[in-house]
Amino acid sequence: MLEDQVAYLLQRYLGNYVIGLNKEALNISVWQGDVELTNMQLKPEALNALKLPVKVKAGFLGSVKLKVPWSRLGQDPVLVYLDRIFLLAEPATSVEGYSEDAIQEAKKSRVRVRP
Repeated sequence: MLEDQVAYLLQRYLGNYVIGLNKEALNISVWQGDVELTNMQLKPEALNALKLPVKVKAGFLGSVKLKVPWSRLGQDPVLVYLDRIFLLAEPATSVEGYSEDAIQEAKKSRVRVRP
């Protein structure tokens, strides 16, 4: 019962970003507060919709681990661990919504040395 609810919530929030998210991919020890998803392929179109300055061709996520403090939910944080994130990407020819000048200015601001 609780496993089904966890699977539903994971599908709702992660389903747009990973391929083949299903209950079989879940390793759940719900009562211990552990949820783990392993070996997931990322959806390039979902990552490209974030309008990053790269075009993602393929992606892989080794694992997502959630630590849920059931006895202190709302007081202690839910921890999310991501492991082995691999992306095959190329520079985007243009970033939709940004002019070339705005992109260059953003790059320059990242290079500035801050005290």
